[in-house]
Formats: sequence, C-alpha cells, structure tokens
Amino acid sequence: DFPITQPVTFDTVAAGLRQLIEQLNLAPVTLVGYSMGGRIALYTAIQFPERIASLVLEGANPGLADEEDQQARAALDDQRAAQLRTEGIDTFVDKWYAMDLFRTLHTNPERLNAMKSCRKKNDPSWAAKIISELSPGRQPPLWDQLDSLTTPSLLLAGALDTNYTALMSRMGQSIPHATVEIVPDAGHNIHVEQPEIFTQMLANFLQCK
Repeated sequence: DFPITQPVTFDTVAAGLRQLIEQLNLAPVTLVGYSMGGRIALYTAIQFPERIASLVLEGANPGLADEEDQQARAALDDQRAAQLRTEGIDTFVDKWYAMDLFRTLHTNPERLNAMKSCRKKNDPSWAAKIISELSPGRQPPLWDQLDSLTTPSLLLAGALDTNYTALMSRMGQSIPHATVEIVPDAGHNIHVEQPEIFTQMLANFLQCK
C-alpha cells in the first residue's frame, strides 16, 4: 500500500510500473496511456526503455517547456485539488466534465453520465492528491528527450481536439519511430467516442510493430 502522506512524483510512479513489470516477469511490454496516463507512460518509456517494447499515447502532453507556464498550471491544479476537497467529488466531477476539453462528450448524455458516475466513485483524497502532484506543471518536460525513444510509438489525437492534434503531430516529428493518427469525429476521449476505430488502430499497430 502506498501511504497518502508520501509524495507522488513521476519518478515514483514510473519506478512502480517498472517494479510491477519485473514482479510479473513480463517481457518488454506495450504501454498504452490516455491523457495523464499517457504522460506517465511516456515518462516511463524514457526512463526505462529496456522494459518497453512499444508505446501508445492518446492525447498526451510531453510537458510544459516554459517555467512560467509550469508555475501557472501547477497553481491551477492546486486550486482544483482544493476545490475537490472542499466541494466534494460529485460537484467536482460535474465541473470537470463541463470543461471545453470534454465538450464532445456532451453529444451523448447517457454515455457522459455513465462516465461521471464512475469517476464519482473515486477516493476524493487520492484524486485531489494526484491532480495536484501529477499536474502537467510538475511534470519534467520531455520535449528534448523525445528523439531518444527507439520504441515503435503510436500517437493518437481526436480531430476535434485541436490542441492535442497539434501536440501529437509535433511529437511525431521528434520521436524516430512514431506513427501519428488523427481520429475523425472524436475529441479528447477517442477510446470512448470512437471505440471501434481506437481498438482497430491499436490492433493494427500491435500486429505490425
């Protein structure tokens, strides 16, 4: 068990993933990560390349290069974490999915409500901790290390998620063995909005790598 009083950093999470891979006696694995999970997967692949056979990133950010941007984002996520602690997880999740980043999810209210219901079951103390301590503002920027990735990499962005479409395309220019796929009629949650396309792209990538 990981005590909630212990700081969570990208180093501790990446080391935990590596330990899990070793304990399960797995061969080099394919890491698939979405959003924050994609940031963690990317960091782990750079730190422990010998454990990673290939990488799939969906709507992931390599980090903020500008120090002022880092500080501003860290402060924003600290504020969000404080709101979660004071307002409760139900109110927080409703506000979270009202952000423009998730606007395309609102075309299917039934699906969105199911997602929100699932998120509201999370432990609010841990959710607040993760939002703050694994903020993009506290993530070591990885732009300068992308060219060191030698693993085959699939980079996915939804065509309606314009910020991440640009980010993933830019990443694809730096990662030597990267394939960038822009998924039509999808926003930030490709695996939710276009699950069949997402699954087929993932299967094709794993067969060809």
